[in-house]
Amino acid sequence: MTLRSLIASTGLLLVAATPMAQADTLRLGIGEWATGQASTYVLKTVLEDAGHEVQVHSVSLAAIWQGLSVGELDAFTGAWLPVTQASYYTGVDDKVDDLGPNLSDARIGLAVPSYAEVTSITDLAEAGEAFDRRIHGIDPGAGIMALTEQAMEANGLDDWRLVAGSDAAMSKTLATATANQDPIVVTAWAPHPVFSGQSLRYLEDPQGFYSQDDSIHTITRQGLAEAQPEVAAILDRFAWSADDVEGLLEANQANGEYEANARAWVDAHPELVAEWLGEPLGDSE
Repeated sequence: MTLRSLIASTGLLLVAATPMAQADTLRLGIGEWATGQASTYVLKTVLEDAGHEVQVHSVSLAAIWQGLSVGELDAFTGAWLPVTQASYYTGVDDKVDDLGPNLSDARIGLAVPSYAEVTSITDLAEAGEAFDRRIHGIDPGAGIMALTEQAMEANGLDDWRLVAGSDAAMSKTLATATANQDPIVVTAWAPHPVFSGQSLRYLEDPQGFYSQDDSIHTITRQGLAEAQPEVAAILDRFAWSADDVEGLLEANQANGEYEANARAWVDAHPELVAEWLGEPLGDSE
């Protein structure tokens, strides 16, 4: 299935473009979760400031990986590897270029509020009634959802339900539960603003379904470096830390103004942006 057919199935269409315009425009796939929104719009701002045209395409994770593999998307900054999105990467690893981590201090897993009595995923089977036998997740195609399904099966949670939704919906449900001191289990990852807004802790994962060594990688289509070397170089240099992105994640969660918040973040971090651009600080102004 091509990216166009995957997009059509969700009611979205790629912006029509002439071959020349398409060659000069960077097409970024975006993962509609906190870190994906932050990195995509910050890079969009940086690249546009550098004189490049950028389009952001919000499609499913499967469509992003497929689009990169066939050259219908140019780059993706939200690839959690080597574990969380391994099923997507393995099928196209010889058709895309992995530029390496853009954020290394990342982690995923199941999380509960600090007041919850369970400490491990293995405790959930006996605590089903307290948690309404539900784990609150995000997009059904997300890597963390597939891992959670495996963890549920292995830990005897057959009578539990994995509730799919969005990052925003999961965050809102979590906030409501913690305000009422209700037990809740969510699919979680860091960096994410829920960890600054509530006191959460990861459940122990004795069977190792959730990697603690994942990083967020930048992936590009093959041939991008030859077609747009300056853009590819910026993407290759793009890297930040959980501390760098924390305030931006909180702002995005507070108001959803991703582009405006990215603009403010870029303006407030000229030294880091200059590193991505490969120029001394004085040359970036």
